[in-house]
Amino acid sequence: MNGELISGTWVNQNGSTLEFEAENGALRGWFCSRKGRSAAGKRYPLAGVHNGEVLAFHVNWKDADANLESITSFSGRLQTDSSGRLSIHTMWTLVRRWENEERTKPTGAWNAFLTNADIFEQELE
Repeated sequence: MNGELISGTWVNQNGSTLEFEAENGALRGWFCSRKGRSAAGKRYPLAGVHNGEVLAFHVNWKDADANLESITSFSGRLQTDSSGRLSIHTMWTLVRRWENEERTKPTGAWNAFLTNADIFEQELE
């Protein structure tokens, strides 16, 4: 996968956005979630790698204002549909320390991990 194909802005079915800069196999950028207790609407840095049509990156839910003590890792594959539109199909796992927004109830082994899938489509200019 050429870095030019993945660089840019991508939006998933929930309205969350990825902003990728891809160079020499490395990914850098930002993730802005439209969901989540404390993370909704805030931009968090992301870092990762890409190799051919596959990629992996993580988001550390920590910024200058707050540390949510959670990290999400994404694995994905670049896809092209029949009309030529690009999308990234991902599986993700969130690991979190706290069960509640107030950060007073630690997670147990059975609920520290959340897993799901998202499809990000390339934002057209």
